[in-house]
Amino acid sequence: MLIRQLENLILVTLFAMASSKIPVNLITGYLGVGKTTAILHLLRRRPQGGRWAVLVNEFGEVAIDHVALGEASGDGVAIREVAGGCLCCSAGLPMDVAVAQILRQARPERLLIETTGLGHPWRMLDVLRKPPLGKSVEVRATICLVDPRRLDEPYALSPTFQDQVHLADVLVANKTDLTGKETMERFARWATSLFPSKQLVAMVKKGELEPAWLDIPADPLSTPLFPLWHAQSHDSTHTHRPMQLASLEPGFLSPGRPYRQYSGNREHRACGWIFSPEDVFDEDRLLEVIVGGFDVERLKGVFRIGEEWILVNRSAREFQSAFVAYRRDSRLEVIVRETPIDWDALEADLIACLRPKN
Repeated sequence: MLIRQLENLILVTLFAMASSKIPVNLITGYLGVGKTTAILHLLRRRPQGGRWAVLVNEFGEVAIDHVALGEASGDGVAIREVAGGCLCCSAGLPMDVAVAQILRQARPERLLIETTGLGHPWRMLDVLRKPPLGKSVEVRATICLVDPRRLDEPYALSPTFQDQVHLADVLVANKTDLTGKETMERFARWATSLFPSKQLVAMVKKGELEPAWLDIPADPLSTPLFPLWHAQSHDSTHTHRPMQLASLEPGFLSPGRPYRQYSGNREHRACGWIFSPEDVFDEDRLLEVIVGGFDVERLKGVFRIGEEWILVNRSAREFQSAFVAYRRDSRLEVIVRETPIDWDALEADLIACLRPKN
């Protein structure tokens, strides 16, 4: 009870200090549609000297997206991640506190919230609009990204995906450079058939959103098609506790003995690993393990491969890797749908990729 009272005091103090409402946008979309890339593009194109903040919500317990977004942190950009997939279904206060903390610490002129690809956006929008947050922030356009190549896949029938689309003010087909003409025409027909119609339907490549879209007014009367779906889809395996795994204490991890954490709901399972900063991976063997051999809905990781570190990103259709400036610990998050994975065997394969110590 005392903790709750202190958290409420923090919120009341923050809102009393606010001189004007801070615009906030939700960036939604299913796993692998390019939300993080789109946010990076927006951050690079924000007004010169503008102070922006990004709150990243991830389904798995081991946060990865902050690694990619970290390339844009500093210089007026504050980034905070909330792992565990629970920001969108928290009972009000945890989300209030997460938003309040980043607003208080960063004093941003705009807040972007990247939702987990498996998250129903309605609860988040509801919390943002009601007091106490509604007194300090102004909800503007919710932008939903979709991969037009995947609209025929089973997930497109799920209530979560349908409400991501339904509650969006702006609907964006991403990855058009990888999409054929017929597929784009099918997307256009589908998008224009939606009711109520979107304020804007756009087609982009590589997440190239226009910053002006953020200031499109949100529809305050929008309601979900499936308001109870998110709560009903959870079971006891879904973790509802905040995990602070992004900054483990030095010495917590032993070389060759990764920390492992599970999470999930009735439809999806996730498993994440964090390796010691001393662990160094053989790049060829590592890529062989994570690219093939098992089906995934989503896979994200960052690994030390010597003096360099790489960020890997795999969806049902694609795999990408890139060098990153991140230097902390190696980590991996794997999300699967229905298809079981032998997590022990995968962990053993990952450990086998480690280079022997000199």
